[in-house]
Amino acid sequence: MELDMSTMTPEKAAMLLALTGTREEEDNLRRQLESNGHYKCAVTELGAKVNQFRDKVISSAVGASLNCAVISKTPYYIHALIHAVREATNGFIPPESLSGDVAAKIAIVRDSQWIAVAIFGESADHAMADHKRAGLGVMHISF
Repeated sequence: MELDMSTMTPEKAAMLLALTGTREEEDNLRRQLESNGHYKCAVTELGAKVNQFRDKVISSAVGASLNCAVISKTPYYIHALIHAVREATNGFIPPESLSGDVAAKIAIVRDSQWIAVAIFGESADHAMADHKRAGLGVMHISF
């Protein structure tokens, strides 16, 4: 799929990356997004019980972002990323969800001013009650 970069935003790019189904599709999309130097991207996956997911999602996103040089280890970037992760998590896992399993792909995309986090995956309180879910968080990077 060839992207129209003239209409691309960090949040749209993050959601598209989170929705990729194969590693090849993910790598191709990532190369397109990073090709002009406008976007920096990271993708990670996380599977856990709901309460563990809430505990691990921030460290997973921060780790992936630092490892892929999407952000540097400064308060400005870490602060913006944490807020975007929280917002995306709130959309991905309903507040009433107390138990169950979660499997998710987390995509982080930033440009010079904004950072976006998209989470897409599955959650289930029971193996026969599986739900596809998505969440998106966007935060301005304040310097």
